[in-house]
Amino acid sequence: MKNRNAFTMIELIFVIVVMGILGKFGTEFLAQAYRSFISTQVQNKFQNQSSTAVEFISKQLQYRIKSSVIVKELTAPVTFELLEGFQSTGYDVLEWISYNAEGLRDQSWSGIYSKELSNTELYSPETDTTKVNTLISTLSNTNATLNDAAIFFIGSDSSKDSWGWDNGGVAFTDFSNSMKPIKAGSSVKEFADDVATDDFSVLDLNNNQYNSYQLSWTASAIVFDQANQQLWFYSDYQPWEGESYTDAGIKELIMEEVSDFKKKQSKSIITIKVCSINEKLKDLEEAAFLTCKEKTIL
Repeated sequence: MKNRNAFTMIELIFVIVVMGILGKFGTEFLAQAYRSFISTQVQNKFQNQSSTAVEFISKQLQYRIKSSVIVKELTAPVTFELLEGFQSTGYDVLEWISYNAEGLRDQSWSGIYSKELSNTELYSPETDTTKVNTLISTLSNTNATLNDAAIFFIGSDSSKDSWGWDNGGVAFTDFSNSMKPIKAGSSVKEFADDVATDDFSVLDLNNNQYNSYQLSWTASAIVFDQANQQLWFYSDYQPWEGESYTDAGIKELIMEEVSDFKKKQSKSIITIKVCSINEKLKDLEEAAFLTCKEKTIL
């Protein structure tokens, strides 16, 4: 039999056809695998960013005075509403009064008071006003002290207009509002009033009866900048002194490429939702991918 030294025409055609099929579908398979890899990688990145943002916001909201939470418009004319029951869109600022959680944890202040017969000071057992003052100064970027702080009596009536959110840059001058401006008293365990026209004698606090208060030296705000798709955190400012979040000493960028920031409240329980839209996936001929993370804060 004669030896063969080459392919037949039919074998060559068969090989070419098989290589063509592999070339067509193999390339598409590799391209799809590449797109899936990039999509998963970018998706995980944005999921992690959204999760981090939601966790950060929820941690800050844990230390809120619950009746103080509002939503506010970002641009003029600025209006604001209590968050509870509020459903409208376009209010891109979430704002609240933060009580001094650090001082409560290390027992710088006790949260319990008794009105002394002098009517000008509140006695607060286990409180160390010197220590509170040092702590506030350490945390503040604007040299705030105890003299910039205020207290809120737990269980007292309050309205959306009594926190100082829109007081036109004017500080509180009496005790008719929710936050009562204070300063260190004559004793290390006492708070004195820090308003011009009134003292604690105008308040019905039940003389010599113990009750609860929360001490605050700052408000906090989450601001959604839709134009730049950014989410910002503001702190270190006092609404009861006529300040707004634009006067804040602390401003931190929480997240970029944010497409939406939703918030709602029902019976003091707040739910927040942060969404990011991934425009980069459009380069892979896919629709923009939307990633949302949600959390409820008691």
